[in-house]
Order: sequence, then C-alpha cells, then structure tokens
Amino acid sequence: MPSIKRLSSVCHSAAHHAVSALSYVHPHLGQACDAAGVESSAVDLLAEDIYPSSLPRLEPLALALTALRDRFGAILTSEGFAPSDLHRALLHFEFSPELPDYFCRRCSAVIVATNGKSFMHAVDWLGASVMPNPSLQRTASPTAEL
Repeated sequence: MPSIKRLSSVCHSAAHHAVSALSYVHPHLGQACDAAGVESSAVDLLAEDIYPSSLPRLEPLALALTALRDRFGAILTSEGFAPSDLHRALLHFEFSPELPDYFCRRCSAVIVATNGKSFMHAVDWLGASVMPNPSLQRTASPTAEL
C-alpha cells in the first residue's frame, strides 16, 4: 500500500472535481437542495446508493452522482488505494442564494482511512481552497455516526 499521506491528494482532488463543471453535479444538486428547502447536502462516496435520501430524486443528478463516485474511484486507484482502504469518504456541499446558477458556496471533502487517519479539504465554487466547514470535524472521526 502507498503512503497514507497520498490520501491527502485524493481528498484534495475529490473536492476539486466535485465543484468542477466536469462533474455535472451542478446545477442539479443545488436545484434538488432548493426543492427540499435545505442549503446543504452530503454525498457518501462509499455508499451503495450515493443519492442523498433527503432530496427529491432528479435523474440528471442521479447520473452525475454515479459518475462522481466512479471518478472518485479512479482518483483513489491512481494513488494506489482501493475503497476497502477507507472507512469514510464524504463530500459536503453548501449552497447560497447569492451565488448564480446553483453553484455551491463550499464543497468539503472528508476521507478517513481504515487506520483512523483523517483528511479534510474544501474548495469554493471557483475551486479556490477554503477552510472546511468546522461542523464536519466530527465526521473525520472513524467512530462518528453519520
């Protein structure tokens, strides 16, 4: 297995890809959050059904999230890891009515390895690094309930 520090790169890349236009998550996730009356949503990249259960089902979003999970798997593999090396892999998207076209204000990525080592990285809607949402710190614990 490669150095566990490479998971920091995976975390960084996952957050960047999630906010990029290449992920096709936007504007669909923002629209689904708006329809549900919420300003944020989390996506569990290791879940069998990646679609957030609290959101109305939109087919373009379902397809985009499946592609996002596949891309995350490719990023993970490119760094020498497998999903079985992870305890948790979450993306948390936050939206703001001030931003145009349902772009997210912040996307925070949280990865916890099976050895308990955790990584967090966050980017804004332009891909610039920002501070992760402090409330997500608890999800970085391998024993945290989601």
